[in-house]
Amino acid sequence: MLWVFPAISLLLLLLTNTAVEAQSGPREQAEYLFVEAQKALSRGDDELAESLLKETLQKDARFTSAIWQLAQIFEKRGKLEYARELILRGLQQDPGATWARDKLSQLETVLERQLLAEAENYMATGKYDLAIPKLSLSHSIKPRDQNPLIMLGRCHLAQGSFQVAKEYLIKAIEIDPSNGEAAMLLNEVDERIAHTSNDALFRRARTLLANYSPETRHKVREALEAILEVEPGNEWAHEKLKELDLLTAREEHTEKNQITDRVVEKGASVWHRMKEAFQKIVSFITEHHFVIVLAAASILLAIDIKRKVERKSYPLQGSLNIIPILDVVSLLNSNLKTGRLLVSSSMGRGEIFLQKGEVVHARWKDIDGKKAFHKLMELRSGDYFFSNHLPNVRHTITEPLSLLLLSLRMNDQNVVARKKRKKQKEKEELTTPSPH
Repeated sequence: MLWVFPAISLLLLLLTNTAVEAQSGPREQAEYLFVEAQKALSRGDDELAESLLKETLQKDARFTSAIWQLAQIFEKRGKLEYARELILRGLQQDPGATWARDKLSQLETVLERQLLAEAENYMATGKYDLAIPKLSLSHSIKPRDQNPLIMLGRCHLAQGSFQVAKEYLIKAIEIDPSNGEAAMLLNEVDERIAHTSNDALFRRARTLLANYSPETRHKVREALEAILEVEPGNEWAHEKLKELDLLTAREEHTEKNQITDRVVEKGASVWHRMKEAFQKIVSFITEHHFVIVLAAASILLAIDIKRKVERKSYPLQGSLNIIPILDVVSLLNSNLKTGRLLVSSSMGRGEIFLQKGEVVHARWKDIDGKKAFHKLMELRSGDYFFSNHLPNVRHTITEPLSLLLLSLRMNDQNVVARKKRKKQKEKEELTTPSPH
């Protein structure tokens, strides 16, 4: 029945904690838990005190007194790594705690020896993966100590991580260039790296040779030459290169013969087709010589007409950056001009067709009529060209220019009004509170 009383005490403590949490904030809860931890310590119940102090720091991570107290418990129970972390954490919050710095120095001295001893035991049994964290922590405690660095180099060398081992050994030699053990291990690491590199080169060369094809010929050569760069006297690589040269010569000779045969065959086929085509052309010309002469004359006439049209200069042309398009159209209207006004800008190309100064048709991209005219009137940059020739086009605009310009202004006013209504609606939506 002796277990009943501690159980009842623990239950009462849990109930009291619940009541305190319900009536106070995190700091008050942390203070209450800290007091309970002191009571547990006074009774010699370190395990309960540790649990209460951990809960205290969960409520308030900056409760420095709880940090110090928990660090002492960890130290007492042999958990030196945890104790060190807590002291470092406490010093971040209270840098002026000189006693904590002294305690940290003492603790790290003991911990560093303990870590090296544990790492040596792990290495003696081949458990390098367990030794490495111990040595890394030891190195962080004493960065200028060579022993953890050399031991880390040994661990990674044993695991086959040669580059990592090399980095640790170089750091050890930088601290003490006269260290013979570190230099010896570094030479061993370099030899293992070179050996591993050579093995990889040989494996690649053998794999490529085993799967040789004319398409992989250059890769095989590169692999063999890479071996000779590392080991110039390698007889196997020299022999394989000679075999590859002979094989390449045979393949190239065969390939040249095949190409020659294909060229001759293709040439004969082309000559045969050309001969047949020439015979058909001669036969066609003989039978239709009058039609051919007439077609040639028509083509020459069309070319001459095209050249004359291309040489024809526009009676009116310029830049919309200087003269707005509205002024150009108004000028053509006032002079009762008939023809086509071409407009070219970065946004596209369009046309306006006038008859005696009035717009009868407009085209912008894939749009015709008044809508196209409105789009063209919005242009602010580009070039215009007016020619006196009016092609035969469908009249899509019947209003005089004055009414077209009036509808343009009304359209602009409608656009501005729509934009104002849209902005007002967005403003009302932002100011209207959302329903909960």
